[in-house]
Amino acid sequence: MPSMCFIIMLMRDAAGIAEGLRAGTPEVLAAWRRDRGGIDGDAAGRLVEEVARLLEIFAEFLRSPEPLEGFSREGSTRAMVTKISAIQHDLGRDAVGVIEDYATLRRCVWRFVEGRTDLSTIDGGEVARFLLKLMQAADWVTERGLAEFERIARAQMESDLGRATATDLLTGLPDRELFNRWLLPQAVEDHERLALVVFDLVNFSETVAGGNFQRGREVLLGLVEAVEKSTPEGALRARFGDDEICVLLPATNPEEAYAIAETVLDNLARSPEGPRADAGVAGYPEHGNNPGELVASVLWALKTAKRVGGGGIVVAR
Repeated sequence: MPSMCFIIMLMRDAAGIAEGLRAGTPEVLAAWRRDRGGIDGDAAGRLVEEVARLLEIFAEFLRSPEPLEGFSREGSTRAMVTKISAIQHDLGRDAVGVIEDYATLRRCVWRFVEGRTDLSTIDGGEVARFLLKLMQAADWVTERGLAEFERIARAQMESDLGRATATDLLTGLPDRELFNRWLLPQAVEDHERLALVVFDLVNFSETVAGGNFQRGREVLLGLVEAVEKSTPEGALRARFGDDEICVLLPATNPEEAYAIAETVLDNLARSPEGPRADAGVAGYPEHGNNPGELVASVLWALKTAKRVGGGGIVVAR
């Protein structure tokens, strides 16, 4: 471990500050652990190891003439931040805790530099450039760390919801809340193009209102079966409303989705006692730049189809 005199000797200019920070990493790390209330256990040990590596990257970046764009080190820094985010999630951190981890690290770095350096003896412009790079690097790490943490937390929540009560008990499909809050936003994020089709049963409300609940159950499950048989592998199906089933089709344009909807309705029509349905079709990004706009477009199309009569299919404008 470098002696204190050696570190103070190093920190006589901006390059020396960065080198002193690298040499003083164990001290900064110890201060960070103390300020975060003590970190123990296997996951905590892995977090400390990754933060130590992050401090080394900080020092390397601060010592170099590279602008902020070079801090990513062709993606390796981001990969490290992703690993840190996963460990933070394992430790039960929330978003505030993630931000505080990085904010505390920046404070510890600054206290170390301030305590080991007489900044008045160093050129002011050089000090300003050093501090700017330190803040830029810290902000970059915090922003990406928080984004990665939220992505991991969202994926975990989706998994938890899927194992819990986020499925419709009658159909076994994801319910509308899970679809709207998690599945559709994730699909829009993951795919450059997709299509959404919503099928609405004809006269379902009248059937149920008349007390024929068994018939209502039969026609709903009949629609689910037709949708499952007629939609391709990779399609995501959900119960969209009391009498509505939706299907999300990745990498599909509205015209292809229309053809799939026709197949579903044709299969329904083959059974004389089977259900009848209308369908609305909308595509991303043609009919909506975000999940909310896409849903609004498909509901407009479905409402228009229902005006046409049983078996109508309308593509959003």
